[in-house]
Amino acid sequence: SASRAEMSASYVLMEVVAPSLGFTLANVMFFSAVPEMLRRKRANDLGEMNPYPFPVIFANCVAWMAYSCYIDDYFLFFANAPGCMIGLFFTLVAYGLSEHGSRARDALERIAMALLVAMMALLFFVGIPGANLDVDVKRQVVGAFCNAVLLAYYAAPLSVMKRVIATRDSSSLHAPLAAANTVNGAAWFTYGMALGDWFLAAPNAIGAALGIIQLVLLRAYPRRKALEGTLGGVLPTAAGYVTPSLSAADLLAMQDGAPLGSAAPVSSA
Repeated sequence: SASRAEMSASYVLMEVVAPSLGFTLANVMFFSAVPEMLRRKRANDLGEMNPYPFPVIFANCVAWMAYSCYIDDYFLFFANAPGCMIGLFFTLVAYGLSEHGSRARDALERIAMALLVAMMALLFFVGIPGANLDVDVKRQVVGAFCNAVLLAYYAAPLSVMKRVIATRDSSSLHAPLAAANTVNGAAWFTYGMALGDWFLAAPNAIGAALGIIQLVLLRAYPRRKALEGTLGGVLPTAAGYVTPSLSAADLLAMQDGAPLGSAAPVSSA
């Protein structure tokens, strides 16, 4: 009876509380970046915002939603659904605000098209040539794709942290966001371990570790100045930290290293 109670408590913690916490944090972080983007849209000015992570956020969330269908997981699906919509919205707005013929617009087009081709190739493989493959094999293929997309997503916070160390100034990091990313990654890592799913657990463990490193850097290198009115870091996603993680990167690695909103991985997968 005591053992059964312990097992029940462990189940509730790892398979209900942990994903619920990850779901909540992922959505809060996603939507917290919307007001700043709307201000940019009203001002009709992209400013110094870095739009490159936006299509990656969209592709990452779509991939994790597809993965959730193979493991029948409602938490994972709905934790990434808002990120999918926001990632697409941010991509469209950033594209519209970027100057015609600019390097930013051209790069945004290339990134978006490359990700679209990759997602179409994945859909084609699991849907036609691999139609008769075992479901678990398809799950592994989609899971590998999800983690591959995260590799690109991790680049933003890594570059930000490198700059913090080089300048000994953590102004480009946002303490509440780093803390939220750490808890978010830990929650989804716990859930992934409870499911015995390393595709879900591994990227979130990395996301949590990156969040901890950012907190250490904030402590080691005090901020010299406050950067205002910018979106920075990396947006989390429910599965991978970019969540399912991500990471606003976390919600948005908009301007290299500026804090989110006025207020940088892994999978709301």
